[in-house]
Amino acid sequence: MKGRRLGRCFREEIILIEIYQKKNAVKPHDAGNLKEEMNLKWEREGEGEGNLSDLVNSFNFLTPVDDAKKILGGFTFNRKTYVETKDSFGRVLAEDIVSGVLVPPYDRAEKDGYAIMDRNPYQRTFKLIGETLAGDEREVIIKSGECCWVATGAKIPVGTNLVIPVEDTEECSDEVGIRIKVCESVVELNISRKGCDIERGATVLEEGCLLNERNIGILASLGIRNVRVYDTPNVAIISTGDELKQINDVNSLTLSAIVKQSGCSPFFIGTVSDDFGDIEKKLGEALEYDIILTSGGVSVGKKDLMPQVVFGMGDILFHGLRMRPGMPMLAGKIDEKPILCMPGNVTSCLVCANVFLLPMLRSMAHLLFTRETRSARLSEEVTSEYGMRRYLPVKLSGGVAYPTFNGSGLITSIAYADGFVVIGEDETLTKGEVDVWVF
Repeated sequence: MKGRRLGRCFREEIILIEIYQKKNAVKPHDAGNLKEEMNLKWEREGEGEGNLSDLVNSFNFLTPVDDAKKILGGFTFNRKTYVETKDSFGRVLAEDIVSGVLVPPYDRAEKDGYAIMDRNPYQRTFKLIGETLAGDEREVIIKSGECCWVATGAKIPVGTNLVIPVEDTEECSDEVGIRIKVCESVVELNISRKGCDIERGATVLEEGCLLNERNIGILASLGIRNVRVYDTPNVAIISTGDELKQINDVNSLTLSAIVKQSGCSPFFIGTVSDDFGDIEKKLGEALEYDIILTSGGVSVGKKDLMPQVVFGMGDILFHGLRMRPGMPMLAGKIDEKPILCMPGNVTSCLVCANVFLLPMLRSMAHLLFTRETRSARLSEEVTSEYGMRRYLPVKLSGGVAYPTFNGSGLITSIAYADGFVVIGEDETLTKGEVDVWVF
C-alpha cells in the first residue's frame, strides 16, 4: 500500500470522508483537513500518502477461507410460513406434527375375502350374510357360523376375528342360501386394527424434517392440508460493470442457478454501471429481499466501487480471501441482511459461489449440505502459491483428473469441469492421487 494513490475524483473523496466520519464518530471537518489528517496517519505508519478509499479498497489483510466460512455461517433465517401439503415436497418442517386422529380410523380388511367370527374355520362352511366395500360406513354384525364378503380397506363387521382370503375359499349353495367353504388353513388374521398404524397424540414427524414423497403420505393420512414450514430466502442478484453494455452478462445466470440449487429463490433485479450513486440506489432496492448477491466491482481498480458503497451503507465482514481464484470476494451486511459481492471474473465468481454461497444458503434454508468427493489421479503436477488455498477445476475421465483452468476470466475454465481439487495453503506442489469435489 506504500505510496499508493487510487486517483478517486474529489466528489468521491468527499463521499468517503462523510462515510468515515459517520463510521468513526469523527467531528465534522472540511475535506482538506480530514484528508491531511489521514495522510499524516499513513505517514506515521510508514505507508506514505494515501486516501480514504484505501480504507476499504485494499487487501492488506486476507481472510483465511475457513474463517470466512465461519463468518458466513453466522447468518440464520428462521421465517416460517404455511404451504399446502400438495406443494410441500422439498420443504423443511417448522414444527412437530402430532397426530390428532387414529390411523386407520376403524378395523379394516387387509385383503379381499370373507370376514368370520370363528377362529378355527378350516374345512368348515359359513353362511354368507352380505358384503362391505371400501367407504361403506354401515355397522354390520356377524355371528358364529356366518361370514361377510369384505373388500381390501373396507371396514370389517363387528365381531370379526379373521378375514379368509378369497383365493382360500370356494362358493357352494344349498337350501338355506350361499355358503362359503374354507379350503386352506389360515395363518394370518388379515386385519388392520384401529390405530395400529398411528396412535392419537403420537409425534409422527419432527421439526427440521425434510418433506419427501414418503412422509408427505403421513400428512395426508392425518388429513393435514396445510403445513408449517421454514420459508426459503429470496435472493436479489445484481450484476455490475460498465462493460455489460458491450458483453453478455454471464454471472447473473450462473449465480441464479446456484441459488436454485441451494433451494432458495433468485430474483435478478438488473445491472448497474460503475457509478457510486447508481450502485447505492440499486443496493437500496435490493434490501426488499432477504439476501443480496452481486458480481463485479470488488477489486482495487479505479471503478471497483462496491467496497466503498457497502462500507457506507453497512458493515464489511471481510474483503479479500486467501484463495485463488476468488481472492477479491467481499462479504458484509446492510440492515442486518447479508450481502455477498463476488468477483466479476466468471470462473472466480462460480468458484466463490460453490465454496461459500451454496453451503451458506443451504444452511439458511435449513437444508442439509454435503459434498461428494471422488478419488482421482492428477494428470500432471500442479504448482500453487504458498499461503493461498487453490480451487483447481478438473475434468474427470477414467479415474484421471485433468485440469481445465486457463484463467479466472474464461468461462471454459470451469464450464467443462466436473469438480475441484482443493490445494491447501501450505502446499506448493500437488501430484498423484487427490480428492475431487464433484459438482
